[in-house]
Amino acid sequence: MIITQNQPGVAHLVISRTDKKNALTRDMYQALAEGVSKAAADTSVHAIVLSGDGGVFTAGNDLDDFRARATDKNPKPSAGLAFIEALMVCDTPIIAAVEGLAIGIGTTLLLHCDSVIAGRSARFKTAFVDLGLVPEAASTVTMPLHLGSRRTADLLLMGDTLNGEEARECGLVSHVVDDGLAVDEALAQADALAAKPREALRATKLLIKAPWREAVSEALERERSVFADRLRSEDCRAALARMGKG
Repeated sequence: MIITQNQPGVAHLVISRTDKKNALTRDMYQALAEGVSKAAADTSVHAIVLSGDGGVFTAGNDLDDFRARATDKNPKPSAGLAFIEALMVCDTPIIAAVEGLAIGIGTTLLLHCDSVIAGRSARFKTAFVDLGLVPEAASTVTMPLHLGSRRTADLLLMGDTLNGEEARECGLVSHVVDDGLAVDEALAQADALAAKPREALRATKLLIKAPWREAVSEALERERSVFADRLRSEDCRAALARMGKG
């Protein structure tokens, strides 16, 4: 489920499925997309905070959801990408607080946030190729922009794992704090933004993102098609079978 914990000027969305390390289901993606869109339209909200419950950000997409989509003859549009699109068009500043695991889309969604606060022992990993898949969330464009092409290859091809400090050094994370303090720091940043003029914040974010928005949108569509094909491939089905039931 997605828990909303709003405070003056700030919309705080919490991913809460602790028994599955906050793995994201279709319903959870839809709730996140709706939460972001609602906050962006609310003139009292100056900042949005995303975090995970139980000391984990998210273990990524629920594997049982992948298995169902891999065999669905009439697949529905990706709810995960609908959430990413909500992030992409959101002109309200977004701050992510990462503790513990940030796997797959748990890492790539951060590339659409304006600030990322991580605990020192946070773990970032994108294992798409290991699952027989390709990257998503427009990360084939946004990751090189943030990290450079060499570090992007380390993460997307090799599947390297980064800790909080390594993620900060390469530009994936804005600030590193002691474990357990990421949410507090993110909310402090959000409070600081809440004291600033909302429309000036939104206009500035729009100007920052404007040069890349078209390229990011095009990447999302390229990846969407290839990802769907790979999800139905024998490579992917075999990888999902090896990993057992979630």
